[in-house]
Amino acid sequence: MALWVITVETLDTEYATRTVARFHGTREEAETALYDAATTGEPEFTLRRTLRREVFRYGDGAYYVCLYGRSDQPRHKLVFRMAELVLDTAWADKGRPGPQEPEDRAPDPWRL
Repeated sequence: MALWVITVETLDTEYATRTVARFHGTREEAETALYDAATTGEPEFTLRRTLRREVFRYGDGAYYVCLYGRSDQPRHKLVFRMAELVLDTAWADKGRPGPQEPEDRAPDPWRL
């Protein structure tokens, strides 16, 4: 199983990225966690109740989310993404090999 993170980027005034979740699992589990975060997650800085949510999926699998309050303008604009750990420099220190190439994909020529 791979190590995954789900992140949220705020596109409003702050332009910050935060980690929403970090877990071991399959790609399908990560995609489910990403969808759940995009459709139900509330940023910790939200002071008022969200009355409406628009969720758009990018072609790469990320989600663009607009949260609305009482006005017609989005109060918060967020991007939720998932990422798989592909390198940890501690692996060499512990004598562990890195992650294996998936069998359904050709090896990456940049990885030696």
